[in-house]
Amino acid sequence: MTPLPVRLVVPTCVGCGAMGEYGTCETGCIERKLELVRAAANDGVADVASRAAERADAFGAVAEALLAEAPPGEDGYRSLQVRAHAALVQHPDTDHDEEWAEPSEPAITWWCEECGGIDAPQPCLGICVWRPVEWVNRAVYEQAREQAFAERAREYRLRALLRRLATVTPRPDHWEETWSAFAADARAALMPPAQLIGARGRDAEDAGPGRQREGRGAPRAPRS
Repeated sequence: MTPLPVRLVVPTCVGCGAMGEYGTCETGCIERKLELVRAAANDGVADVASRAAERADAFGAVAEALLAEAPPGEDGYRSLQVRAHAALVQHPDTDHDEEWAEPSEPAITWWCEECGGIDAPQPCLGICVWRPVEWVNRAVYEQAREQAFAERAREYRLRALLRRLATVTPRPDHWEETWSAFAADARAALMPPAQLIGARGRDAEDAGPGRQREGRGAPRAPRS
C-alpha cells in the first residue's frame, strides 16, 4: 500500500489543468478523493510563518525584560524604550496579509492507495501540454496556514506592546507604576501561538467514498 502523499510531483496540463500519473494495478485501481494544493502556495505561507516568528522572537526578547527584573526607575525605563524602538526599526512589518490569507483553491484528484496512480481529468482544450508541477496534500497546506495565522497574531501582539512602550513616557514618580502595567501586558503578549494547527485542516484520511476503475488506469491524452 502506498503511503498517503504529503508532497509530490504530478504531470499537469498547463492549459486545462488536468493531472495524471498512470496507475499500475493489474485488476483496476480503487481510488479515493485526494485534495492537493500547489506547493508554491504552501511554501509561501510557510515563509510568512517563519518571518513572523523571527520578528515576534525579537520583540519577545524586549518584552521579557519587563518580567525579568523588579520595576526600575527612570533610567531603566528609558533604556528599555530605546531597545523597543531599535527592535521596531530593525524588524519592520514587510508582509501583506491580503497576499496569502485567502486560501488557495485545491485541485480535486483521485488517488489509488495501492499503486499511487493519480487522475484528475478536465475538459480538454485541444492538445494537452504536460509539465511537472509540485503539489502538497491539502491538510499540509492548511497546517501551514494555521501556523502563519498564529505566528502573525503573536507578532501583532508584541509589536503593539513595543510601540506603546517606545512612545509612552510616564509622568515623574510614575516610572515603576507604568513599568508594572507594561509587565502585565507583556505576560499576555508573550503567550505562545494558539495551537490551532489542524483545527480547520481537513483530515486527509477522511477522503470520502472512493471509486473503482478497471484495468491499468484511465487513458489520458498524449503528453507533449
